[in-house]
Amino acid sequence: MNLLRDGHAHEAEDLAGDWTRRYPDDVFGWSVLGSLRLTRGLAAAAEPCLARAVALAPDVADLHVNLGLARADCGDGQAALACYDAALARNPACVPALTNRGAALQAAGRLAEAVASYDAALRLSPDHAKAHYNRANAVKELGQFEEALAGYDRALALVPDYAYALAARGILRAEAGQMRRAEADARAALLAAPDLPQALDLLARCLLSRAADPAEVLALVERSLALDAGLEAKRLFVECLHRLPPQELAGSLARRLATALAEPWDRPERLVPVAARVLEHDALLGPALARAVAAWPTSLAPQDLFGPDGPGACGDNGLLTETLAAGPVCTLPLERFCTLARRCLLEAGLTGNAAWEADSAGLRFFTALAGQCRVNEYAFAEGDDEARLAEALAERLDAALRADGAVSALAVLAVAAYRPVNGLAGAEALARRPWPAPVAAALGRWLAEDAEERGSREAMPRLTPIEDEVSRRVRRQYEENPYPRWIRAAPVDEPQPFDAFLSRRFPFSSFAPLGRHDRLDILVAGCGSGQHALETARRLRGAQVLAVDLSLSSLAYAKRKARELGVANITFAQADILRLGAIDRRFDVIESTGVLHHLHDPMAGWRALLALLRPGGCMRLGFYSDLARRDIPRLRVMLQAKGYVPTPQSLRQCRQELLSLPETDPARRLLVQDFYSISGCRDLFFHVCESAMTLPAIAAFLDGNGLRFLGFDIEPATLATYRARFPSDPAATNLDNWHVFERENQDTFLEMYQFWIQKGLA
Repeated sequence: MNLLRDGHAHEAEDLAGDWTRRYPDDVFGWSVLGSLRLTRGLAAAAEPCLARAVALAPDVADLHVNLGLARADCGDGQAALACYDAALARNPACVPALTNRGAALQAAGRLAEAVASYDAALRLSPDHAKAHYNRANAVKELGQFEEALAGYDRALALVPDYAYALAARGILRAEAGQMRRAEADARAALLAAPDLPQALDLLARCLLSRAADPAEVLALVERSLALDAGLEAKRLFVECLHRLPPQELAGSLARRLATALAEPWDRPERLVPVAARVLEHDALLGPALARAVAAWPTSLAPQDLFGPDGPGACGDNGLLTETLAAGPVCTLPLERFCTLARRCLLEAGLTGNAAWEADSAGLRFFTALAGQCRVNEYAFAEGDDEARLAEALAERLDAALRADGAVSALAVLAVAAYRPVNGLAGAEALARRPWPAPVAAALGRWLAEDAEERGSREAMPRLTPIEDEVSRRVRRQYEENPYPRWIRAAPVDEPQPFDAFLSRRFPFSSFAPLGRHDRLDILVAGCGSGQHALETARRLRGAQVLAVDLSLSSLAYAKRKARELGVANITFAQADILRLGAIDRRFDVIESTGVLHHLHDPMAGWRALLALLRPGGCMRLGFYSDLARRDIPRLRVMLQAKGYVPTPQSLRQCRQELLSLPETDPARRLLVQDFYSISGCRDLFFHVCESAMTLPAIAAFLDGNGLRFLGFDIEPATLATYRARFPSDPAATNLDNWHVFERENQDTFLEMYQFWIQKGLA
């Protein structure tokens, strides 16, 4: 042990190993060797040594504790828990066994038992700072924030420079809006532990809250990412991106942004717009985008569009290929460039281009471009001549496939950039042919996805009939255009109990805890293509989700994404919200966002869902704001007067009409991300049934049905502005105030009113 104390861990381990070989039945050698390896983070190597020590001295409680620590570090929580129980059977007053048992129970989600174990340890050892800290973490997970804060205070009274407790207390204060006190905790934690990632993240979050220099904040985030690359640091990186000028995001930051898109670090729709703007400042690609905008709508020869390096330079640009893969491009310069690049690809597919065919980087770009067209449902402008050429190439490709003739990769990608390849008569033959790696991977994926969705559609359970005429029309729209076509799921935190989730989201709101930790029955009414429903299923501990929708196409898409993500606690089924009472089930939580305003009578739909909510249950809703969508009726009248209809070709033409609106036209504010895909554009301007709400109408419904308003899901910056405007409403639950705020800031709810309510217990 003197060697270990003097920093000679390897020599100490060698001596202990020698001891076990000389005295294989002596517990001392095995215990020391296992403990040394455990201290060095070698749990897998420590475990057999400690197991041997326990076998030699089964009545020594501390040996069972150390074996439990090794098994916990190896990821076997149940085995670790059994070891701690064995230690306590031999010594009920073994404090390490009690504290580590609490940690194991906490990791398993058995929070009340974990708290009881920590309490037992603290009765024996009231000055055990780590036990106070761990207990505070557990009660925080239970949503008991005041008790958690008191626990961190107790730990810090015992050890004032306890960095983990300082950071945890600061995080809790930040969640409660106490940003100055949170910043003080973060700085104190960093004094004690300069490389503590959670303290770096906390300080960055605090600085962002007071609009500090984003470059200063980004430096902290970069340090945290280098140390740990945790989820909070990744989210903060995305926040910084939104606050920095795009020209400052070149070089290494652009590479990190490409990684953020690929993994991803947030919902891609938050990353793609930033990436698209950064690409405008790329040394090679930026001029190409500018040339495309200047030439529009005239086509450019490949050398004039791509420049001397050709399309291969695009394939070597990781940020570009990841942006095209992540979701619909949503800036005009990038759309113009992609549209002209697609025309070049079509020409190459028709006439051949041996140099491009042999250029792996160029093929990588054209594969990403074809994938982008698939994602946006072929939304790019397509003239009549271009459409005829694309049709001719598709017919030629089909004939070659049927005849087992030669087919170029460029021809396949060109066709895939204008239409789904599964529509080809010879589609199955495509996957069997040898292709360059990026082309083969994309074709295999596209064909497999389409086949899986066809199978899921046929096998989808039908819970209710769909007889309402409006419901039938809405279903038809989303069968034709499932919405949204999302690609990658945002990361989520470790699953947490619902009460803790709601307490963190609305720290000043008063709500009655559900108290359900083992199972949470959730209904997502109108799940669409499953993006939000799957986030819910992954986010909440014990969640069992029933996700229903009118559209089988949307449900099949959602089910495929659930399989890709490995989410097993969700069931998809077709149903009409108005008929859900027939399934005779009740739920703890119901979510229906962006759905009820597509019913003939949204309030009737809301009442139907309330009947399915258990007493004390909570509901998340989303309605269009009448004020935020004030320009849409005018645009719809204009588009209808010009003869636009919700068909793919008409929608493509409609999009170009809207893109040509003057910059000063207030309607341009509506050309947000939804606008950049066919399904999104149809949903925005050509929905078969849509109404919008006002806050007074929502407030009246809440009052008339005995519902408690818990708060809006809204950007922190907007919430901070509201609180500055109405300091007497820290909970931000006064809808009269919010009505005033919205009238003063008319685009506050441009996306939707999204909020949580709670049903009474009676």
